Order: sequence, then structure tokens, then C-alpha cells
Amino acid sequence: MSDKKIDDVDWERHGVSTISVNHANSKKMKQLLDSKGCGFCVAKWSQVTMHLGTGLTHSCHHPTPHKIDLEELKKNPGALHNTSVKKKARKQMLNGERPAECDYCWRIEDNAKETGSETYSDRVYKSLDSWSIGEHDKIINLTGEEDDIYPTYLEVSFSNVCNFKCSYCGPSFSSKWVQEIKNHGWYTLPEEGYNFTDNVQIPESEDNPYTDAFWKWFPKAKEHLHTLRITGGEPLMSKHTFKLLEEIRDNPTPDMELSINTNGNAPAKNWKRFLDIITDICNQDKVKKFTLFISCEGWGERSEYSRDGMDFDEFRKNVEAFLRSTHNTRLVFMSAFNLFAVSNFMPFLHYTLQLKKEFNFNGLLHWMEETTNGQSTNLLKKLNWELDGILNESLDDRPVRSMTERKNLARKNPNERVGIDIAYVRYPDFLDVGTVATEELVIDYLIPALDFMYRNNGNTDWTKFRGFTDQETAKLKRIVEGLAFQLHRNDQEWTNKVQLSRARFYSFVNEYDKRRDKNFLKTFPEMQNFYDVCKEAHDPHTDSDGNPEYWHKDSNGNRSRQLPEAAKEFYSKERTND
Repeated sequence: MSDKKIDDVDWERHGVSTISVNHANSKKMKQLLDSKGCGFCVAKWSQVTMHLGTGLTHSCHHPTPHKIDLEELKKNPGALHNTSVKKKARKQMLNGERPAECDYCWRIEDNAKETGSETYSDRVYKSLDSWSIGEHDKIINLTGEEDDIYPTYLEVSFSNVCNFKCSYCGPSFSSKWVQEIKNHGWYTLPEEGYNFTDNVQIPESEDNPYTDAFWKWFPKAKEHLHTLRITGGEPLMSKHTFKLLEEIRDNPTPDMELSINTNGNAPAKNWKRFLDIITDICNQDKVKKFTLFISCEGWGERSEYSRDGMDFDEFRKNVEAFLRSTHNTRLVFMSAFNLFAVSNFMPFLHYTLQLKKEFNFNGLLHWMEETTNGQSTNLLKKLNWELDGILNESLDDRPVRSMTERKNLARKNPNERVGIDIAYVRYPDFLDVGTVATEELVIDYLIPALDFMYRNNGNTDWTKFRGFTDQETAKLKRIVEGLAFQLHRNDQEWTNKVQLSRARFYSFVNEYDKRRDKNFLKTFPEMQNFYDVCKEAHDPHTDSDGNPEYWHKDSNGNRSRQLPEAAKEFYSKERTND
């Protein structure tokens, strides 16, 4: 194995110092990582996600979270990031092995190799990103046993307090889900139930050793951070989120990028408090930049069906208010791509494109400024009428900014204020598009959506920032490619998995409708054929009374029809998460 370094590679760059995240550099990064080992990934050291309400952590969003050892934490708060589980995986990577917990990336890479596709896994994108690429040369010389590694990218969730019950979520991330299960029990699906948990959430009102360790660890960790991202639950309903924002406001970190995940529908008083603090932080350059990751992957009532608790009109109002009232900020739609998103993703892409055209600094202007070394003012004035006619395309005839307004806005904001990140949801299995989708859904909805993104590409000098980037499009492309591969698998084990997952979808959606007073087929009439396919798969998975056969696993791994003891105790207690 080689210890090839970053400067040994001829990267494509923005300016002198910034390495571009594009297809050409992705290929080079994979070669660089593979020169250390076929399983090497910088994110295993530089990235951490920690759920302090449950004491769970993982190195990125793909591996299954594992418990932080409280005894390790007592000795060193740094065990929030440097757990024994992570250190084992780090050693494997340095030795040229592929840790099993990172199987999501290995499947993508193996599929690409088998099909001859130049599709890259997240270990490539994460290692190439600005927050991690500078760590590569340090990490290749480590042993994997170090206890004092600080991340450059930190995601932290303080609790599961939330006002939503999203279909693909569960009690670990939503207090509303906890209440539902206490009221109705777990979902009784073929083979096993859904949304029970052994990972007891510690309410914010109670003492929490993980949160205590965080506040001891964070002052030192902050010195190393390139990016801090606050998640949830709904983080704008957590007292710790505002404590952290006030800490940053009062003690600026001008070299750090700050971001928050939100459902975009937090209570109005919380939303106003958030906007006030963020405006103060950003207008006075107390962080390098701020990004709002706002969750949505559908349109209108279909989105409200999947993201239970959502007011779509209020969501749009909050999105646009944020973009108009803040400066030096960016908004990225976090689209948790699941089965409910398939048939209504296209109108959401239209909306995203519309916002890109309105709020992103136009590529044509960018090109003209570069061409004339910034001396284009008079020319722009002369062309103002003609260019306004070209640029002011709008899908719903909304008022759009003039050329002068756009230029002034651009001086205060990043070029690309609006973006989209299509995150592939693998769990639960019955909402995993890659498992349950039919060929009909791919042809009717997914290919047209991908085509729309390619046709509205924003990577040329002329269209820069007005369309979808290569990285944005690659996320959906990866889903479609994976589906095309999965749909033509012939092995019996996979066929059985698909059938079971479709049966589970049928059970879930019918129980979901009853509990929440919804109607899947009324909301998604275009999914009738798919629903019928799932019903057909479901029929063999019922008991003599026509009810789904389901089991849970006890502590010994044996199948049981009983809820685990820890979970039963959790749901029987009268607890609040407020």
C-alpha cells in the first residue's frame, strides 16, 4: 500500500486553493483512497454523528449507530467520537480491509465495477469534501488506536423532541412517534414489527451523561471544526440548540461553517427566535457561513401524507422568508428519498429549480463579471431590459428580482444559495425504493425526474448556479442505477426479500392510514398498480385469521411475539420529552 498524498494528485481546482467536487476529481479521489486500501475513508476519522438523547453515534449516516460506552466516557469525553467500535473500523481501513458496517458504500462500488459504471460511493464524496480533504495526509500515518482525534465535521442531535411523525422515522428521532406507540402499540407487519426500540431516549428534562460530556468536550472540539451541524428530532424545539447558537453568537468562530437540520415547520415563536439569532450571527460574520438543511422530498398533500404534521403552505412561506431575510446563508433541501417521494418528486424539483433561478447569483452575470474583470456595470445597464426577459422565467408567475437587485443580493450571499441533497433512505425496508419499487415506477417517474435534472444542468459558464449541479444529479442517478440493477436480479433470496418488503409495505400503509386518518390511494391514486402488487405479495404472509404474521427477536436472538423488555418498560412509563 502507498502513502500517496493530496499534493501528489493533479486536481481540478476553483482558483488556486479550492479542489472542485466534480466527476473528474471523484475518480482521482477514489484512486487516491485505494492506494491506501480498498476500504479507506477519511470520514471514519473526520466525521461524527452523535445522538445525545440515546447515547448513539456513528461515523457518517450510513453505518448503523452504536452505543457510546459510559465507562469510556467517564475517563475521556473524547469517547463521544473515539469509541472502541470506531477504532476497530479505523484499523481495518488502514490495513486495507472493508469494515462490514460500511456496506452501503461497498455495494455501490461493487455494482459500479460489475456494470462498468463510473458511479462513486459516499466514501469518495465525503473524502473529497472541503471539511475532510485536508485531513487525508495526517490520517494515513495514524494507527487507528488514537483517543484524541477531533472531527472536522460534527453532527449533533440533543433529543428526539419533534412535532412531526414522518412515515420513515421512529421513536429514536421523534417524540410524536413515542406517543403514538404508547397509544397504539407497534406496527404489526409480516415477519416483524416496526418502530419499537430498545434505545431509550433521555428526555431533556432529565440528567443526561452524554449531554454533560458534550459540553465538556465541545470547547476544545470547536477549535478543530470546519463544519458544525445541529440535527434532531426537530432541533428548533430543543433548548440545547439555542444554548449552542447563543454560545456561537457570544463567542464567534469565524472559520467554522454552521448548519441546522429542520423540518421547516417549527412553532412560530421558535422559528422567529431562530431567525433573529441567525441573522445576528450571519450579518456580523460570526461564522464563515450558515446553511439551513430543510427536509422535504415531495409536494403538497403527498408530502403532508408522508411527513405527518407538515403544513406545506407554511413550509413554503418559511423557506422563502429565510432566503429573503438572511444574508451569507444557504438553504439546501434534504430529500430523504423513499417510496412516498417517487411519484411526486418532479414538482418538487420544479420548485427547487425555480428557487435556484430566483435566489442564486445568475451564471450569466457571473460570466460577464469575470469576462470584464468586474467592469460590466454599464454594459449590464444597457442590457438590463433584454436580460431581464431572459432570466425572469417563473413557474407560478411570482415576482422576480431585477438585475440590479440580483447583483446586490449576490454581494451579500454565496453564489449558490439554494441546493438539494437527495439522501437515499434504506430503512425501513418497505419504504426503500431500491427494494420495493417496480419497473413501472422507474419508467413513469424516476427516469423523467433524472432527465429533468440533466436537462437543467447548472455547470456551464452561462448557466452556473441556475440549475442542478453534477453532485446533486449524481445522488438521484445512483438511486436509478441501483434500481435498474436490482430489478433484474434473478436469485431467489433477493426475490424473497422484495416480496416480503412489499408485503410489509401493504400492512404498514393500511395501519398507518387507520392510525392517522389518512388514505393512501386517495392521496396517491397513481400508485394503484403498485399497491395491488404489494397486496398480492402480502396475502401469503398472514395467519389463519388473515392477520400479518410478525415476530420480534429476544435478547438471545430468538424470535418472539413479545416486545423487548427494555422497550416495554420505556413505553409503559409516563415520560415527557418537553
